[in-house]
Amino acid sequence: MLDDPVPLSTKLTGEVSLRRLTTADAELFAAHVVGDADRLFEYLPWPRATATPAGAAEMLGLYEHKEDGRIVIAGAFHEDRLLGGALIFHHDPVQVKAELGVWTVAAGEGTGVAYAACRALVALAREQLRVERLEWVCSVDNPRSRALAERLGFTHEGRLRSYFVLNERRHDTDILSLVGHELR
Repeated sequence: MLDDPVPLSTKLTGEVSLRRLTTADAELFAAHVVGDADRLFEYLPWPRATATPAGAAEMLGLYEHKEDGRIVIAGAFHEDRLLGGALIFHHDPVQVKAELGVWTVAAGEGTGVAYAACRALVALAREQLRVERLEWVCSVDNPRSRALAERLGFTHEGRLRSYFVLNERRHDTDILSLVGHELR
């Protein structure tokens, strides 16, 4: 999946593309996380573990080997700079569902990179995985994530109270989804 880079349409001038990240990208990915650590640590559970090349290689390897329902992690590159990316995980081929996630660093904020990356992965989930349900899970403290999901057409289904721990605090979580014909 995502064997070739996919061009993304964004507000940025110059080429922006989405490509699969592998363990060969571990140093680049770790530097990317460290470069905007405060922003990424605020809402995401994985940046602390990927702030070193070894930690990044471990996480990227899980996607490279498709372990535990992880399908693809893709980086959005503006020319040679990694601005963020999107991922498909929690894939369940029996239930034909998966989860979509996204992140950006400050330099990618407001450029359309996250939206374009998500649209590309929604298409891949639909076409290659044949998903019938694609979920979006975000902290209620991150309204921008929910707003992006809604711009992508996701429907808010509900809130899970005290759903996960991040930064030593329990967070409520919004669940959104695209189902059936909405994926098309």
